[in-house]
Amino acid sequence: MNIKDVNNVELPEGDLLKAIFKRQRELEEKYQPIEKANGAHCPDIPLDMHTFEGQERVRLLIYRITEELYEAGNCLRNKAWKNSQVATDRTHFLEELSDVVHFMIQLFIELGLDAEAFTLIYFRKSIVNQFRQRSNY
Repeated sequence: MNIKDVNNVELPEGDLLKAIFKRQRELEEKYQPIEKANGAHCPDIPLDMHTFEGQERVRLLIYRITEELYEAGNCLRNKAWKNSQVATDRTHFLEELSDVVHFMIQLFIELGLDAEAFTLIYFRKSIVNQFRQRSNY
C-alpha cells in the first residue's frame, strides 16, 4: 500500500503540527518494543545527547532522514546530459518527502521536543535568517 491507495483522509481538528507530533509519538510507542525485540538499542526519551547511546540513536535517525532524501532524489529522472525529459512520479516523490518529515519529527521527539518547542526553534532561526538577509551576511 502507498499513498496512491489512500483517498479519503480526515484531518484532525485544531493544531495540525501538534497532531503530527502526537501521531508520530503514538507510532514510536508502537515500534520501540519491536525494535528492542529485534536487538536495536532504543534509549529512553528524551535521549541524552551527551552519551554514546544517545548520539548513536541521533546518527541512526539522521541516516534514515538522509536515506529518504536520497529516495526522493531518485524520483527525479531528468539529467543535464539527457536529450529527453522524463515525467516525475510526483506522488512517489511526495511520499518520500513525507518519510523525511516522519523521521525529522521522530528525531525532535526523541530529543525531548514537542510541537511548541520545535516551532519556537524554527521561528528563532527564521529571525536569524532574516537578519542575515538584511545585513548581507
